[in-house]
Amino acid sequence: MNANKQCKQELTDLDAIAAEKAALDFIVNELARQNEMWGPANERVDVSNGELFQAGVGQLDAVFDRRNHDATAFDEPPQIYPENWSGFRSYGGDFPNIGVGVTFLIQEMKRLAMNGEDLTRLSRRPDQAYNPETGLPNPVSA
Repeated sequence: MNANKQCKQELTDLDAIAAEKAALDFIVNELARQNEMWGPANERVDVSNGELFQAGVGQLDAVFDRRNHDATAFDEPPQIYPENWSGFRSYGGDFPNIGVGVTFLIQEMKRLAMNGEDLTRLSRRPDQAYNPETGLPNPVSA
């Protein structure tokens, strides 16, 4: 589905599975758009020093600020946003802005994987007990 059509899709009546699919569709479409601009291996010379990571975190930082009632969140790039990148902006509501930020982070993950980064996800250690009541690890046991 076209990314513009996905953005315009009515999201208020989606169930959890359809909303998840809408998020993943948005990211897949944004990946395709970025790959068209920069090539599938991100052949930009400025992506090798963490700029994709910085751009993703910067986009998410601006969303965070806007959610905390900062009306100027997208007026200037956050400090972490790559200095040598132009074009920082809002892509609309939180959904597309988070999607663009996540896609930058996926591009960084792709770059790391292509460079031989270990892809192993570690399991929780015994000293990181899970507290189901809070959903957070509970380092203090009773």
